[in-house]
Amino acid sequence: WGEVAQLGWLGLHVPEAQGGSGYSLEELVVVVEQFGRAVAPGPFVPTVVASATLAAVGGDVAEAHLPGLADGSVAAAVAFGATEVTVTDGVASGNAGNVLGGGMAQLLLVPVGDDVALVSVGDGVTVTVPANLDPTRRTAKVTLDGAPATLLPGAARVLRDLARVIVAAEAVGMARECTEMAAAYAKERVQFGRAIAMFQGVKHHCANMAVATELATSAVWDAARAAAT
Repeated sequence: WGEVAQLGWLGLHVPEAQGGSGYSLEELVVVVEQFGRAVAPGPFVPTVVASATLAAVGGDVAEAHLPGLADGSVAAAVAFGATEVTVTDGVASGNAGNVLGGGMAQLLLVPVGDDVALVSVGDGVTVTVPANLDPTRRTAKVTLDGAPATLLPGAARVLRDLARVIVAAEAVGMARECTEMAAAYAKERVQFGRAIAMFQGVKHHCANMAVATELATSAVWDAARAAAT
């Protein structure tokens, strides 16, 4: 994690004034795609989703939190299924549902209607990490009970849109690696005296995988370009 931060990957899309490199989502998705190819563990994706959202929203809240997210001293988590959380008089309560990377996070982004609540893990925040199908980045269950929160008005759509682009970038990295591994295996696996890559049915599957991966990657890059402009 320290090396990832030193290389500047966590702050590629963060303005230079807040400790980042000042690039955009276009550069970030290239790195996220490679993380997906490696099935890299850790809170990289939810952390950059959080920092991308704060960078897009701007203001004093971004000024306060972006430097820590960019230098790796703060890891973030994102709730996507929070439908029961309310914020009243600066405190958040309710079930935040499944939170991506919640077990390793110091900062939570929780949608509340059209807004987003920014919550620091501490008093009033209960985090439990059940058994996960994906051990590389476990999803946690988070409950808020009078947790101090800062509300970002109208930020829920920004969070949702940026999260979809970034998570999709990770997914196409996985898809490309799976395609290449399958094609390489087909060249080595011998059946009926020939490598299975010689069989038309296998060739067609590999070709279809390659085409689907290229189409998905192009869609992600196009979405990142749209988000940047």
